[in-house]
Amino acid sequence: MIKSVYRKVWNPTPIKFPKFSGERIMMMPVVLGWVDGIPIQYRKLVTRLYDVMERRFANNHHIGYLSIDEQILEPSQTLRRAGLHVDGYYQGRAGAWAGGGGWGSAGNGMLTISSTPHCKAYLGTIEGEPGPEGECDHLDINIEGEVFEAGHIYWVDGSCVHESLPVKRKTKRQFVRLSMPSNGPWFEGYTENPTGVKPSNEILPAREKFM
Repeated sequence: MIKSVYRKVWNPTPIKFPKFSGERIMMMPVVLGWVDGIPIQYRKLVTRLYDVMERRFANNHHIGYLSIDEQILEPSQTLRRAGLHVDGYYQGRAGAWAGGGGWGSAGNGMLTISSTPHCKAYLGTIEGEPGPEGECDHLDINIEGEVFEAGHIYWVDGSCVHESLPVKRKTKRQFVRLSMPSNGPWFEGYTENPTGVKPSNEILPAREKFM
């Protein structure tokens, strides 16, 4: 059984993204609350994420993981992983990527924000278990789902079932995810922090399918 959980973080107006540049960073280790190694143009936005994260992670040298993904998509393409899936499971282990205990059912979760409304998530209890790579297309999901609004921050649990939606026309999409401290593995081939901040957990061989 999966407890799929997310929540919208209150913000009075949509947050603006920096100018599109094709930036791509994958699960780069960062000290939460610090901007060391973060591209200059994204420091303001990431600081907004720091401002709404749980206070227990601030000023204590906790390691989080930052992903920034900017791509120009053609019609029917998705920016992120297609199909229903969760980010908090790996090879049957709860807690991978975004886990570690805390708010949600599979860990500390992650904060996400997108420049366009192309992520759909499902809130509620879902029968069954994710596949070994977190895949959930095999599950019967009788929940309507919600498309995340552009420019708004969402806290997403590691067991939240969600999917990246295809665009209908050529689109420049920008996406940022800040994963909270995790007890899951970090994979070779992910982005290293240029200032030397290291991942806090075990390092596994590259996960080629989802790199």
